[in-house]
Amino acid sequence: MSEEILQASGDVLIEKITIVSAIRGKYLDVLDYLVEVNLYESIFSPTLTGSLTLSDSRNLIRDFPILGEELLVLQVRTPTLDKELAISKTFRIHGIRDKKFARDGTTQLYTLSFCSVELFADLHNPIYKGFEGKPEEVVTKIFNDYLKSPRNLTVDKTSDDTTTLLNILGKTDNTIKFVSPGWTPIQCINWIASKSLSENNTAANFLFWETSKGFYFGNLHNVLQNSQMVNIGEYFYSESFVNTLNMGEGTYDTTDAAGRKMFGVKSLYVEEGFDQLRNNMSGYISNRLLDVNLYNKNYVIKDYDHGTSFKNYAHTEKGKVVPMFAESTTRNPLVYLKVNYSYPKLYGTDNNFDVVTKDIFGNRRSNLIELNNYSMTIVIPGRTDIEVGSTIGINLPKGKPLQADDASTPGLDELYSGKYLITSITHTINRKTHFATMNINKDCFLEEAINKLDT
Repeated sequence: MSEEILQASGDVLIEKITIVSAIRGKYLDVLDYLVEVNLYESIFSPTLTGSLTLSDSRNLIRDFPILGEELLVLQVRTPTLDKELAISKTFRIHGIRDKKFARDGTTQLYTLSFCSVELFADLHNPIYKGFEGKPEEVVTKIFNDYLKSPRNLTVDKTSDDTTTLLNILGKTDNTIKFVSPGWTPIQCINWIASKSLSENNTAANFLFWETSKGFYFGNLHNVLQNSQMVNIGEYFYSESFVNTLNMGEGTYDTTDAAGRKMFGVKSLYVEEGFDQLRNNMSGYISNRLLDVNLYNKNYVIKDYDHGTSFKNYAHTEKGKVVPMFAESTTRNPLVYLKVNYSYPKLYGTDNNFDVVTKDIFGNRRSNLIELNNYSMTIVIPGRTDIEVGSTIGINLPKGKPLQADDASTPGLDELYSGKYLITSITHTINRKTHFATMNINKDCFLEEAINKLDT
């Protein structure tokens, strides 16, 4: 792609945006009618969803026609990026909404809702059978047997590639043996994620999600610890930081204005800050599991304290980190109590999910809540190479005048600047520009930043 240049931050190449008729088997290129396309991905969502807004002066909605059963072929790419870093996938249109006429009486505006084709595969494949094995093995089997679909469909529904389960991020330390009572494949996988015990006492925050590049199943501990998802570089919210940035690994030519502006934050607000009342009530800081053994009629009380367990897990920052609550914070595990019933002899194994729930419950609950403890929404120039699960560096202003003897990076808030995990992205694309609205999360402070705070 060396012949391409980035003329402005947020440049985008729409290589294909085509609707495939459900009843006529014909293609319709809708680039000339495009107002905006939005594509949403989240680390908490098993599939992609989106919307396509069209300005229609030919009554395509009737003559094509559009019935809410079509396919949408979407291929977009940021200039200078290779083909494998494009967003390229076929989606299923499922609805029409917000239809209205312009003042000229001949032009209609309407929005088509779409989702991954795997979501429809999920709906039509209730499962009535048993599974047994390591959680990651069972998830892979369910995905391959029931969800795996062609990535770029044609009229005859053929494709030379498929959307695969890209990575199993982290191994498990227990087994799964269960009979699905008519659950869909995604319901089964999400249930397995909640019953997965991670190796080496690491965080049990297993999730199943789809990005613009593929599907993932794994625990976020491994995502953060081993950098198995990409770090997309450092972004700035003030021009004073522009010369201090580590802007990735040569993806963009940061010697020109357009390349540097790719790393500027257009807007930022803190959607959700700390709420320690919520944290206490939700069992984030401490919780209790009452494990009742139905075989030998005894019970075990398992108290979990996140303050003492915090150091066992990987976090958004590297180095010596501390939680976003004081060590002396008052806690009582009885604030959040759950009862679990286990039957060790029922499944023929000593480490089935019900037996190890006492080691999963508190760990998983606190780590997933912590992921949303400090949440920020930012808008940046769009890039088709980013995906949820990636990390991003943010340089934030202090919000106060500099002192003459301040030798640190100009105006840098060292406490809240740093690495964040990208948990959701909305790609908004029109014929000229692409911007990304991202939810990013921080789960810790660097101890050295705490020590530098003004007295």
